Amino acid sequence: MNIWRIAVKELMMFRDVKMLVFMLATPVLLMLIMGSLLSSAFNGSVAVGDIRVLYSDHSEDGSIGADWELWLRQSGTENMVFEKFEGSDAEAMEGVRDGSYSGYAALNPSGFHYYGNSRSSIENSMVSGILSAFADRYKLSIAGAEPELESMVPGSYVKETRLKGSHMPAAMDYFAVAVTTMIILYSAATAGNLIDSERTRNTAIRLLASPISKGEIFVGKIVGTMVLNAGFIAMIMLISKYMYDANWGDNLPMVWLVLLSEIAFALSLGLGISYIVKGKASGIVIMTIIQLACFFGGSYYRIEDNGDFVSMLAPYSPLTWSNEALMDLIYGGETGAAITASALNLGVAAAMLLISAVMMRRREGL
Repeated sequence: MNIWRIAVKELMMFRDVKMLVFMLATPVLLMLIMGSLLSSAFNGSVAVGDIRVLYSDHSEDGSIGADWELWLRQSGTENMVFEKFEGSDAEAMEGVRDGSYSGYAALNPSGFHYYGNSRSSIENSMVSGILSAFADRYKLSIAGAEPELESMVPGSYVKETRLKGSHMPAAMDYFAVAVTTMIILYSAATAGNLIDSERTRNTAIRLLASPISKGEIFVGKIVGTMVLNAGFIAMIMLISKYMYDANWGDNLPMVWLVLLSEIAFALSLGLGISYIVKGKASGIVIMTIIQLACFFGGSYYRIEDNGDFVSMLAPYSPLTWSNEALMDLIYGGETGAAITASALNLGVAAAMLLISAVMMRRREGL
């Protein structure tokens, strides 16, 4: 009962109109601004880097593969990497679907079949041009060596099939997720003041004098703050979904599992640091961690895995765990990353709460 009273007291902060406007208006405006200004980074023209294509030789004597490799050396295909694949067609096409390769070329005496990722239209056009040029040369070589076989070669020698890859988020979809997780992490700053606010208002002594244990105060404040933040996040999700048509996927229970685990992570992080680092310095440490996590976690722009300094440090940001898990869940239907991210968030949360509880018990006051 005492825990419930403490939790309700924290929930009463919801009546603060200024706080409500700030908590809702800030992420909604950020989504609008960043989703509009950075839309070209998601939908605009992009530079084409190295194109990786698998190919397999289905001829009995391997002659097509030998001619193909000779053709590649002579044509000097820059920025294109063709890798011979010894596995099954199904395995190769799966690599194309998940984006590991731009396409897969199956070389048969009766014709070439190219399977391209539907998201790589520019790369597909370039590879198809290479295949068509090789096909014309191959048909000429057949006609020159054995003219009677030319009639057996079909007119359309290169057949192209587009394999549908996972849907990619638009700018507004991406920043709806990224801004939401960023706002959750900022709640660590609020959590850092959960106990300090009682000391500042000189209410800590009255709480300790009341028939309430330290444990009940501790749990009540955490539960109340977590419910309050969960309510704010639910409203942000609804606004982004119906105002900006942001995509939150079909598996909302798993999406909520990731978000709730991050809320627990943020609250425990702020509370733990407030006990480990005393005084105003704790607020500086918390804000520094939040800013670094947001920068390396893709809150301000999408992090590309291009081997630079930012992309190398990105996996260490807690926002990267949550953002990638949500993207895989929403656009790929994969729950493994969501479960892993939730477990990491809850694991860190449990450790920080344990540290906070132990340090609270050792103190004379709160």
